[in-house]
Amino acid sequence: MRFLGFARPRPRSVAGRSAHVRPSRFEARSSLPTSAVCVVANGVRETLSSLLGFPVAMRLFEPSIPEPDAWPAILRNAKLCRVRGSVADAAVVLRPADANALAAGVFGEPQGATSGERALSAIECEIVDRAAGAIAANLSPVCGSREAHCVERVTTIDGFVSYFELLIEEPVEARIGIALSRDPIPEPLGRLEVGHLAAVRVTARVSLDLGKVEAAAVVRLAAGAVVPIRLGDLRRCSLTVSGERLARGTCGVSHGRYALTVDAIREAI
Repeated sequence: MRFLGFARPRPRSVAGRSAHVRPSRFEARSSLPTSAVCVVANGVRETLSSLLGFPVAMRLFEPSIPEPDAWPAILRNAKLCRVRGSVADAAVVLRPADANALAAGVFGEPQGATSGERALSAIECEIVDRAAGAIAANLSPVCGSREAHCVERVTTIDGFVSYFELLIEEPVEARIGIALSRDPIPEPLGRLEVGHLAAVRVTARVSLDLGKVEAAAVVRLAAGAVVPIRLGDLRRCSLTVSGERLARGTCGVSHGRYALTVDAIREAI
């Protein structure tokens, strides 16, 4: 989903004062409901508290739509566990350092006792896989119901769209990534009709094209000068709003006021 956003402000001095001008731009944002993501985070926190034997302090990072070149960095050497739901497929993403920290926490080892770069033992791999499966059991609020509680170990999740992270702060430090194969399409909450804009005031301007004139003749114009207008010139009037031409037609006077008879709207110009 594309939203109107603003870039980071760039300081600029205006009349001796500091001002911040933020250029507008359209950017992709996830449409995952915050309430659903919070339900997942709470479920994962309770699951990990049970696995680790200690209360878990966790932070939730809002869902995003990573750029295509960001996915390789997110998934580099990560363990991926995929579940298939009725709404979307979801995957638990555990990078090596995070998998090591999670395994150490399950075995009760102190924080930082193991290197985040070392390879996991067979037993540790089994523990991490089971932990990922337990985490995946909490993903129904974002991927929909599952016919079976099967968790697949996969090597890639090509085509996945949205992503968010859960940061475990206590009793271990680790990040758990959650990726989804599709972003939900938000239901329209209403639409803007012409009637909603009826009270908006705009400045309309009618101009008359008198053709070309030499610059020297323009310079000689003075207050009170008379500019001749031929009858045919009255048919070359244009109606503009904010610099955009909306219609053309014939100028004249109606009931003592200047008027324009529209001969063609913008599409026909």
